[in-house]
Amino acid sequence: MNIELQAIVRELLRRTRTLTSRIDLPLNSEDSRPGEAGGAILKMREVEQELLLSPLFTPDQEERSACEAALPPRGLNPEEVGELVAALSAETLSFPAFSGGRDGFCPLPDVVLTRYIHLLGLDRSVDQEAAGLIEASLAGQDRRMVMSLARRPVWQSPASRELLLQLLRIQGSAGALSVGKLEFLTGFARTYRTTSAEELIRALKSLLESYRIDSEHPTFNNPALETKQGESIRSEHCDEAVKQYRVTMAREILEDFGKFSAPP
Repeated sequence: MNIELQAIVRELLRRTRTLTSRIDLPLNSEDSRPGEAGGAILKMREVEQELLLSPLFTPDQEERSACEAALPPRGLNPEEVGELVAALSAETLSFPAFSGGRDGFCPLPDVVLTRYIHLLGLDRSVDQEAAGLIEASLAGQDRRMVMSLARRPVWQSPASRELLLQLLRIQGSAGALSVGKLEFLTGFARTYRTTSAEELIRALKSLLESYRIDSEHPTFNNPALETKQGESIRSEHCDEAVKQYRVTMAREILEDFGKFSAPP
Protein backbone atom coordinates (compact mmCIF):
# COMPACT_ATOMS: atom_id res chain seq x y z
CA MET A 1 0.00 0.00 0.00
CA ASN A 2 1.27 3.44 -0.98
CA ILE A 3 0.77 5.17 2.39
CA GLU A 4 1.87 8.58 1.11
CA LEU A 5 -0.61 8.49 -1.77
CA GLN A 6 -3.33 7.30 0.59
CA ALA A 7 -2.69 10.32 2.82
CA ILE A 8 -2.87 12.71 -0.15
CA VAL A 9 -6.17 11.28 -1.41
CA ARG A 10 -7.58 11.30 2.13
CA GLU A 11 -6.86 15.02 2.47
CA LEU A 12 -8.41 15.72 -0.93
CA LEU A 13 -11.57 13.90 0.13
CA ARG A 14 -11.71 15.79 3.43
CA ARG A 15 -11.66 19.27 1.91
CA THR A 16 -14.49 21.60 2.93
CA ARG A 17 -17.42 21.63 0.51
CA THR A 18 -20.73 23.49 0.24
CA LEU A 19 -23.80 21.27 0.06
CA THR A 20 -27.05 21.97 -1.71
CA SER A 21 -30.13 22.94 0.28
CA ARG A 22 -31.58 19.48 -0.42
CA ILE A 23 -29.10 17.88 1.98
CA ASP A 24 -29.98 18.22 5.67
CA LEU A 25 -26.97 18.92 7.87
CA PRO A 26 -27.86 18.91 11.61
CA LEU A 27 -25.44 20.39 14.13
CA ASN A 28 -24.62 19.10 17.57
CA SER A 29 -26.80 21.19 19.87
CA GLU A 30 -24.93 20.28 23.05
CA ASP A 31 -21.68 22.11 22.32
CA SER A 32 -20.02 24.36 19.76
CA ARG A 33 -18.33 21.59 17.80
CA PRO A 34 -19.79 20.56 14.44
CA GLY A 35 -21.97 17.48 14.73
CA GLU A 36 -22.13 14.44 12.49
CA ALA A 37 -24.70 14.48 9.70
CA GLY A 38 -25.41 10.86 10.45
CA GLY A 39 -28.70 10.11 8.84
CA ALA A 40 -29.52 12.21 5.80
CA ILE A 41 -26.88 11.02 3.34
CA LEU A 42 -26.29 7.44 4.48
CA LYS A 43 -30.01 6.59 4.49
CA MET A 44 -30.32 7.49 0.80
CA ARG A 45 -30.03 5.02 -2.06
CA GLU A 46 -26.65 4.91 -3.78
CA VAL A 47 -28.01 6.56 -6.92
CA GLU A 48 -29.28 9.47 -4.82
CA GLN A 49 -25.98 9.77 -2.96
CA GLU A 50 -24.10 9.89 -6.24
CA LEU A 51 -26.53 12.39 -7.79
CA LEU A 52 -26.22 14.80 -4.86
CA LEU A 53 -22.52 14.54 -4.02
CA SER A 54 -20.76 13.63 -7.27
CA PRO A 55 -20.65 17.24 -8.54
CA LEU A 56 -18.73 18.11 -5.36
CA PHE A 57 -16.39 15.14 -5.78
CA THR A 58 -15.29 15.40 -9.40
CA PRO A 59 -11.52 16.01 -9.29
CA ASP A 60 -10.06 18.92 -11.20
CA GLN A 61 -6.56 19.24 -12.61
CA GLU A 62 -5.16 20.67 -9.38
CA GLU A 63 -6.48 17.70 -7.41
CA ARG A 64 -5.12 15.18 -9.91
CA SER A 65 -1.73 16.87 -9.90
CA ALA A 66 -1.56 16.72 -6.09
CA CYS A 67 -1.34 12.92 -6.35
CA GLU A 68 1.84 13.15 -8.45
CA ALA A 69 3.89 13.77 -5.30
CA ALA A 70 3.49 10.05 -4.49
CA LEU A 71 2.38 8.45 -7.76
CA PRO A 72 4.99 6.53 -9.80
CA PRO A 73 5.11 7.16 -13.58
CA ARG A 74 3.73 3.67 -14.23
CA GLY A 75 0.63 4.51 -12.20
CA LEU A 76 -1.19 1.98 -10.03
CA ASN A 77 -2.35 -1.43 -11.18
CA PRO A 78 -6.03 -2.41 -10.68
CA GLU A 79 -5.24 -4.29 -7.48
CA GLU A 80 -3.50 -1.27 -5.98
CA VAL A 81 -6.41 0.99 -6.88
CA GLY A 82 -8.76 -1.50 -5.21
CA GLU A 83 -6.59 -1.54 -2.10
CA LEU A 84 -6.66 2.25 -1.93
CA VAL A 85 -10.45 2.32 -2.23
CA ALA A 86 -10.84 -0.38 0.43
CA ALA A 87 -8.44 1.29 2.85
CA LEU A 88 -10.11 4.70 2.66
CA SER A 89 -13.59 3.19 2.74
CA ALA A 90 -12.68 1.39 5.97
CA GLU A 91 -11.87 4.74 7.60
CA THR A 92 -15.53 5.88 7.28
CA LEU A 93 -14.50 9.37 6.19
CA SER A 94 -16.46 12.57 6.77
CA PHE A 95 -15.78 15.97 5.25
CA PRO A 96 -16.38 19.51 6.59
CA ALA A 97 -19.40 21.05 4.94
CA PHE A 98 -21.49 24.21 4.75
CA SER A 99 -25.22 23.88 4.26
CA GLY A 100 -27.85 26.60 4.52
CA GLY A 101 -25.63 28.89 6.57
CA ARG A 102 -24.65 26.10 8.97
CA ASP A 103 -21.44 24.08 9.19
CA GLY A 104 -20.81 20.52 10.25
CA PHE A 105 -19.52 17.21 8.96
CA CYS A 106 -21.04 15.02 6.26
CA PRO A 107 -20.16 11.32 5.91
CA LEU A 108 -18.73 10.25 2.57
CA PRO A 109 -20.67 7.36 0.97
CA ASP A 110 -18.63 4.54 -0.53
CA VAL A 111 -20.14 5.01 -3.99
CA VAL A 112 -18.94 8.63 -4.10
CA LEU A 113 -15.50 7.78 -2.67
CA THR A 114 -15.00 5.00 -5.24
CA ARG A 115 -16.07 7.21 -8.15
CA TYR A 116 -13.75 10.03 -7.04
CA ILE A 117 -10.70 7.76 -6.81
CA HIS A 118 -11.34 6.24 -10.23
CA LEU A 119 -11.71 9.73 -11.76
CA LEU A 120 -8.27 10.68 -10.43
CA GLY A 121 -6.83 8.42 -13.16
CA LEU A 122 -4.25 6.87 -10.86
CA ASP A 123 -4.07 3.76 -13.06
CA ARG A 124 -2.88 5.65 -16.14
CA SER A 125 0.82 5.67 -16.95
CA VAL A 126 3.41 8.04 -18.38
CA ASP A 127 6.02 6.71 -20.80
CA GLN A 128 9.38 6.24 -19.07
CA GLU A 129 11.22 8.54 -21.48
CA ALA A 130 8.44 11.14 -21.26
CA ALA A 131 8.60 11.06 -17.48
CA GLY A 132 12.36 11.53 -17.61
CA LEU A 133 12.05 14.55 -19.92
CA ILE A 134 9.46 16.13 -17.63
CA GLU A 135 11.63 15.46 -14.59
CA ALA A 136 14.65 17.03 -16.29
CA SER A 137 12.75 20.12 -17.46
CA LEU A 138 10.47 21.03 -14.57
CA ALA A 139 10.32 20.93 -10.79
CA GLY A 140 7.80 21.30 -7.99
CA GLN A 141 4.20 22.09 -8.84
CA ASP A 142 4.98 22.59 -12.55
CA ARG A 143 6.40 19.07 -12.76
CA ARG A 144 3.38 17.60 -10.96
CA MET A 145 0.95 19.47 -13.22
CA VAL A 146 2.64 18.34 -16.45
CA MET A 147 2.95 14.73 -15.23
CA SER A 148 -0.75 14.75 -14.43
CA LEU A 149 -1.61 16.20 -17.85
CA ALA A 150 0.52 13.49 -19.48
CA ARG A 151 -1.76 10.90 -17.84
CA ARG A 152 -4.92 12.32 -19.39
CA PRO A 153 -6.90 9.87 -21.59
CA VAL A 154 -6.06 11.79 -24.79
CA TRP A 155 -2.37 10.79 -24.42
CA GLN A 156 -2.94 7.08 -23.72
CA SER A 157 -3.14 5.61 -27.25
CA PRO A 158 0.13 4.47 -28.90
CA ALA A 159 -0.06 7.21 -31.56
CA SER A 160 -0.82 10.02 -29.12
CA ARG A 161 1.90 8.78 -26.75
CA GLU A 162 4.38 9.13 -29.60
CA LEU A 163 3.09 12.63 -30.36
CA LEU A 164 3.46 13.64 -26.70
CA LEU A 165 6.98 12.24 -26.66
CA GLN A 166 7.90 14.29 -29.75
CA LEU A 167 6.51 17.42 -28.10
CA LEU A 168 8.44 16.81 -24.90
CA ARG A 169 11.68 16.12 -26.78
CA ILE A 170 11.40 19.33 -28.82
CA GLN A 171 10.24 21.60 -26.01
CA GLY A 172 12.50 20.00 -23.41
CA SER A 173 15.65 20.42 -25.49
CA ALA A 174 14.77 24.07 -26.16
CA GLY A 175 13.82 24.83 -22.56
CA ALA A 176 10.34 25.64 -23.85
CA LEU A 177 8.25 23.10 -21.91
CA SER A 178 5.61 24.70 -19.70
CA VAL A 179 2.36 23.90 -17.91
CA GLY A 180 0.47 26.40 -20.07
CA LYS A 181 1.58 24.83 -23.34
CA LEU A 182 0.84 21.25 -22.36
CA GLU A 183 -2.49 22.26 -20.85
CA PHE A 184 -3.42 23.94 -24.15
CA LEU A 185 -2.13 21.00 -26.19
CA THR A 186 -4.07 18.49 -24.10
CA GLY A 187 -7.33 20.29 -24.76
CA PHE A 188 -6.42 20.96 -28.40
CA ALA A 189 -5.53 17.32 -29.13
CA ARG A 190 -8.74 16.17 -27.46
CA THR A 191 -10.87 18.59 -29.51
CA TYR A 192 -9.16 18.16 -32.89
CA ARG A 193 -8.20 14.48 -32.41
CA THR A 194 -4.65 15.05 -33.58
CA THR A 195 -2.43 11.98 -33.20
CA SER A 196 0.66 13.00 -35.16
CA ALA A 197 2.97 16.01 -35.41
CA GLU A 198 1.83 16.61 -38.99
CA GLU A 199 -1.85 16.69 -37.98
CA LEU A 200 -1.10 18.94 -35.02
CA ILE A 201 0.88 21.46 -37.11
CA ARG A 202 -1.83 21.50 -39.76
CA ALA A 203 -4.60 22.05 -37.18
CA LEU A 204 -2.65 24.84 -35.42
CA LYS A 205 -2.05 26.63 -38.72
CA SER A 206 -5.73 26.29 -39.59
CA LEU A 207 -6.65 27.83 -36.24
CA LEU A 208 -4.42 30.85 -36.85
CA GLU A 209 -5.70 31.23 -40.41
CA SER A 210 -9.33 31.14 -39.29
CA TYR A 211 -8.70 33.88 -36.74
CA ARG A 212 -6.82 35.95 -39.35
CA ILE A 213 -9.68 35.71 -41.83
CA ASP A 214 -12.20 36.53 -39.12
CA SER A 215 -10.33 39.69 -38.14
CA GLU A 216 -9.66 40.86 -41.71
CA HIS A 217 -13.16 40.26 -43.05
CA PRO A 218 -15.84 41.47 -40.63
CA THR A 219 -19.23 39.87 -41.01
CA PHE A 220 -21.21 43.09 -40.99
CA ASN A 221 -20.93 46.48 -42.69
CA ASN A 222 -22.65 48.19 -39.78
CA PRO A 223 -20.27 48.27 -36.74
CA ALA A 224 -23.17 48.69 -34.29
CA LEU A 225 -24.95 45.66 -35.76
CA GLU A 226 -21.75 43.65 -35.70
CA THR A 227 -21.23 44.43 -32.01
CA LYS A 228 -24.82 43.57 -31.11
CA GLN A 229 -24.83 40.34 -33.09
CA GLY A 230 -21.40 39.39 -31.86
CA GLU A 231 -22.44 39.76 -28.25
CA SER A 232 -25.51 37.61 -28.82
CA ILE A 233 -23.73 34.68 -30.49
CA ARG A 234 -20.40 34.59 -28.70
CA SER A 235 -20.18 32.91 -25.33
CA GLU A 236 -17.85 34.03 -22.58
CA HIS A 237 -15.61 31.09 -23.56
CA CYS A 238 -14.88 32.64 -26.98
CA ASP A 239 -14.18 36.26 -26.09
CA GLU A 240 -11.19 38.32 -27.22
CA ALA A 241 -9.01 37.18 -24.31
CA VAL A 242 -9.62 33.52 -25.13
CA LYS A 243 -8.90 34.17 -28.80
CA GLN A 244 -5.62 35.91 -27.97
CA TYR A 245 -4.62 33.07 -25.63
CA ARG A 246 -5.23 30.49 -28.36
CA VAL A 247 -3.33 32.53 -30.94
CA THR A 248 -0.38 32.97 -28.58
CA MET A 249 -0.25 29.26 -27.68
CA ALA A 250 -0.56 28.16 -31.31
CA ARG A 251 2.24 30.50 -32.41
CA GLU A 252 4.57 29.41 -29.61
CA ILE A 253 4.02 25.70 -30.31
CA LEU A 254 4.55 26.19 -34.05
CA GLU A 255 7.73 28.10 -33.23
CA ASP A 256 8.88 25.14 -31.10
CA PHE A 257 8.44 22.95 -34.20
CA GLY A 258 10.13 25.61 -36.38
CA LYS A 259 6.92 25.89 -38.40
CA PHE A 260 5.69 29.39 -37.62
CA SER A 261 6.42 32.44 -39.70
CA ALA A 262 4.72 35.78 -39.14
CA PRO A 263 2.54 37.02 -42.00
CA PRO A 264 4.11 39.75 -44.17
